[in-house]
Amino acid sequence: GVICDRCGVEVTLARVRLHGLQMHLLMTALTDFEARTHHYAQKPVFFARDVVITPEAVGLRGAAEMGFHGGAISLDMHGSDYALSVEMRAAKPPVWHCDDGVLKMGVDDPNETTYYWSYTNLAVSGNLTLGGREHAVSGKAWFDKQGGTYTLTNRWTNWEWFSLRFHDGEEVMLFSFPQDDYRDGTYIPGSGTSRRLNDYQITPLGFVEVGGRKFSSGWKVEMPGTKDVEYTITPKIDGQLNLFYYELLADIRDRRGRDVGSCVVELLPGVYNEIRARDALIRAR
Repeated sequence: GVICDRCGVEVTLARVRLHGLQMHLLMTALTDFEARTHHYAQKPVFFARDVVITPEAVGLRGAAEMGFHGGAISLDMHGSDYALSVEMRAAKPPVWHCDDGVLKMGVDDPNETTYYWSYTNLAVSGNLTLGGREHAVSGKAWFDKQGGTYTLTNRWTNWEWFSLRFHDGEEVMLFSFPQDDYRDGTYIPGSGTSRRLNDYQITPLGFVEVGGRKFSSGWKVEMPGTKDVEYTITPKIDGQLNLFYYELLADIRDRRGRDVGSCVVELLPGVYNEIRARDALIRAR
């Protein structure tokens, strides 16, 4: 996810299984902070046509491609009404999350686990074309790589995910399963030497209904022994309901009410809702 001075951008390439058929799914989203509008696109790809997955590049030709060269990552993304071309350079080394890179997806089942690592602090610069106008943009990005076998049709494996990006150059990743009372995460200080963080509490401050489903909205986060211990996360703009998750950008404030960072939040419907037929779309790998 990229947070720039003008917009927030999300690019996800997933390999999924739908009714026994394996496919790839590209999802791109852009939120324009000034106009307070969302743009979203998804493209299913069968038989891996035009999908690129190599050590040098990942993406879908003509839609969104990431290139890895030296210490930099490039991103070129094209939607029907926007385009983004940026370079990203890592300010910190990559981080393995949770239990040496292994995340338990809420339940005690060896088939419901993933491996998970990230670049949590990437400096971004480039150009955005939106509404026919080109803008120079700069900001920060967070790159995730997660894989394994887990079942989105099982509501007990649905999650609430928070990537806290503090202005002081530190980050926190929280992967929470409130319906299971299970949580895991990572604290990445300025040095880049991370440590596991699963002693924390997230308390919803409210709820919203989107698409007939209930999602939490606004949170108090308590992390004993970590940074300022207590923070409030408040949505900056209404979220966007994508194919199977609700996503938004939020502000982080400390106990004195000071703006100390930004947070991307990803919420799945099974946390506070029974999974319905239209929610049960895929088995992810």
